[in-house]
Amino acid sequence: MDTLRVIQLNKQAYENFSYNVKNLIEYSQQALTLAKKLNYKRGQAEAYKNLALSAMLVHGDVTALNYLNTSLAIFSSLGDTVGIATANNYIGCYYATVKDFKQALPFLLRSEKLLGNREHILKLTIFTNTGSCYLDLREFGKAKQYFEKAELVASQLQDYDWIVMSLLNSASLFIKQNDIKKALAKNEQALTLTHSHRVSPRIQQMIYLLKGDIAYKVKQYENAKIYYQTCEKLAGKMKSREYMSEIYYKYHLLDSIAGDYQSALKNFKNYQLITDSLFNKDKNEIIALYKVKFALQEREDENNRLIAIEKNNMEVISYQRTILFLSLLGLTAIGLAFVRLKKLNFALKDLNQKFVMQNSQLEEVNGIKNKIFSVIAHDLRNPFAQFISILDMFKSRLLEADEVVTLLPFLDKSVNHTIDMMDRLLVWSKSQLDGFKVKPESFNIASLIQDTVEKLQNLIDDKQLHVKIVKSEEAQAWADLEMIRIVFRNLLSNAIKFTPSQGSITVEIFKESEFVIIAFKDTGMGLNGEQLSSLFSFNLKSTRGTANESGTGLGLKICYDLLLLNNGKIRVESSVNEGSTFFISLPMKG
Repeated sequence: MDTLRVIQLNKQAYENFSYNVKNLIEYSQQALTLAKKLNYKRGQAEAYKNLALSAMLVHGDVTALNYLNTSLAIFSSLGDTVGIATANNYIGCYYATVKDFKQALPFLLRSEKLLGNREHILKLTIFTNTGSCYLDLREFGKAKQYFEKAELVASQLQDYDWIVMSLLNSASLFIKQNDIKKALAKNEQALTLTHSHRVSPRIQQMIYLLKGDIAYKVKQYENAKIYYQTCEKLAGKMKSREYMSEIYYKYHLLDSIAGDYQSALKNFKNYQLITDSLFNKDKNEIIALYKVKFALQEREDENNRLIAIEKNNMEVISYQRTILFLSLLGLTAIGLAFVRLKKLNFALKDLNQKFVMQNSQLEEVNGIKNKIFSVIAHDLRNPFAQFISILDMFKSRLLEADEVVTLLPFLDKSVNHTIDMMDRLLVWSKSQLDGFKVKPESFNIASLIQDTVEKLQNLIDDKQLHVKIVKSEEAQAWADLEMIRIVFRNLLSNAIKFTPSQGSITVEIFKESEFVIIAFKDTGMGLNGEQLSSLFSFNLKSTRGTANESGTGLGLKICYDLLLLNNGKIRVESSVNEGSTFFISLPMKG
């Protein structure tokens, strides 16, 4: 009876997918808790699948992939073909949500192949998702084929949600082909069905969003805004952040066309707040995206490696048997065989140790690579999105040249942050390669710090900070100038980021034995014990600044490595709400 309760909870969760996100999550979590208590594997797999659906409703939350991987593993262990096909379909659907259509297609096609000739309702979502991928890849012929398959199955089942979805898919295809008249006819047909049949709020959102897009396409901007507002009301009831981000972006375009740039900027910021809050989650979660993305290749490589080891082991076993057989011919042969086996055993142990070391190094390198990829993917995305939006409006003559100039300061901070991040990553990446050479020279510390302060003056002025450089005497350092420039820029940027408005930053320079010491002291937020313990590693989580500034969580690790290459050191003294002081030591002579 308890397992029937799990089945019922999972069914209720899925039924709320198109109606109430909160209920979807609550029923899924109740089902998972009870299934774990009963050790009911199929119930756990279904619950994880439903939790993945709830995560995908917030614009590609990567926790969906964690849930789907777990669900897929359980279905695979049970030999449940339909469950495996379902998990593959949702993984493909996730990649389509984050616009990685080429990565989505293999999962969707695999799920279709797994179902084969079975007549199953799952084919509706597989055909629809596959057609949508081909549509976004502009392979219109294949998109049309899959949409027609979905429409046929929906008509046979008399499922009006999917019948309306099929009409909307056809409308989207016509929009891509610039046939607005046919797109509008399909959309109106879909809207008519919502009046005569029960259609879920999620499908209704899609109707009005698409209707707004069609009105926007034919420059009926007032009508477009009315349709977007209707969609916003439905999204608000469902608490759908995915559609809210989409709607804010549409509002910002309409405001720009109307010349209300203040409102356009406000809506664009709201759009960014939603997308940034999703992409700036714990970076360790983002790594999961790349782990899943390369999972199939890694599994194949692992299988090949195990086959090679097994083959090698079989050869060793065969060789050992031969030696033992020959040893029966005489006492001398037995002695020789013993010596040979002992040497072979040592060789195998040494080979195993090398395997373990190489695997450990590969895991560490892959972890660092995945984190860097995820940071670059996100931090390059925002400024490019902003530039593309402004360029599109400029090309469409929605903005004049002088109006574009007024928007440039809005992009300045984002661009400077991205350039700084790329500079640090490129120099640090070079430093990790074998054969990279440090180019030390003698330079004046105070001059380099003064130059760094001047380049960050806009950020300092924005927060009305007081920056003071204190030096007891002139000091020269012997190190790679460009590397140390990156270190100083990062430390000063951090001090600005974590110091509240009208606070102070002091940079003190003094000599100690054969080293010059530079102390960066701020009156900012300070660090707790947990942060201090992982400060100079890749395990540090990025923290928002006092003015909600974003970061990557990579800077201090890069500083640590670059100083180490230059025979320098870094340490920190800090207390929460009392500020931090970072001490840098560099040699004065080579």
